[in-house]
Amino acid sequence: MVSATEECIGPMRLTQEPTQVLLVFAKEDGQSDAFWWACERAGFRCNVARTPESAVECFLDKHHEIVVIDGRPSRYFEAEAVCRLIRATKPSEHTVILAVVPQIPSDQEEPSVLPLLCSGFSRVSVQHH
Repeated sequence: MVSATEECIGPMRLTQEPTQVLLVFAKEDGQSDAFWWACERAGFRCNVARTPESAVECFLDKHHEIVVIDGRPSRYFEAEAVCRLIRATKPSEHTVILAVVPQIPSDQEEPSVLPLLCSGFSRVSVQHH
């Protein structure tokens, strides 16, 4: 029997560890729950960090392939600062870092994503309600 993380090529059996995801959200809410649920459903291993310090510590311990950082306005931390801290580490070289940003009302101009990209984010996702 071959599991979802094993692949057979002739007599060789290759195993692949599940993708590791780090969610950096100061508090649990519908947005963080949605990412957690999606990771679980995809079979990814998921860790949650609530502070910039614990995010970096967890990242250095597990070397996650994907990091999702809450970029919505918060009094707990700045997403760009957390991203720069993680990008300053050697293991982050091939990591995809995603910023979750608030949805902008249609009558307002969307802010530039350039500051997020400059701080090291790879992708931006708009918050879903």
